[in-house]
Amino acid sequence: MSRARSFVPPPRVAVLVVVAFVVGLGWGVARTTAQPGSRVFTADVGMVISHVKAGQAVAFERTMTRVGEALALSKEFDRRRQAVTWKIYKASDPRDAGALLYISLLDPAVPGADYWVPQILNEAFPTEVQELYETYIGAFEDDGQGQLLMNLTAVDLGLPVPEP
Repeated sequence: MSRARSFVPPPRVAVLVVVAFVVGLGWGVARTTAQPGSRVFTADVGMVISHVKAGQAVAFERTMTRVGEALALSKEFDRRRQAVTWKIYKASDPRDAGALLYISLLDPAVPGADYWVPQILNEAFPTEVQELYETYIGAFEDDGQGQLLMNLTAVDLGLPVPEP
């Protein structure tokens, strides 16, 4: 009677397989829990840093003006709140190769509100949304990936508040 031998991988291979599984599982969970095209901030203040290509400032600003109009004219109360609390700043000094840095400060961020620009534009301007989206996405460095989103929480440093 012959005995079947079971294969036992060397310890290094087993460790690599476990690490690959854990990393893959974490990557899959991260990809499935974040909805594509969603920009919901979870902190009191949200910030979006946009890296805009040289020569695209007018296109970016024109599109963001339309976003502001869409929010301000919305029938939804939370959309109108977004319009009031969404401020955009442009860095005075250009970056490398003339690129510009824009910072959107959402202070306070409207809880549960989605700040995804294409969705906002689609709600208000469905016949223009494709052109507006192409202009918007084309303004960014790195083929539309030129944005960084952050949730910000105030830090209490315990400093005294000056009296008037």
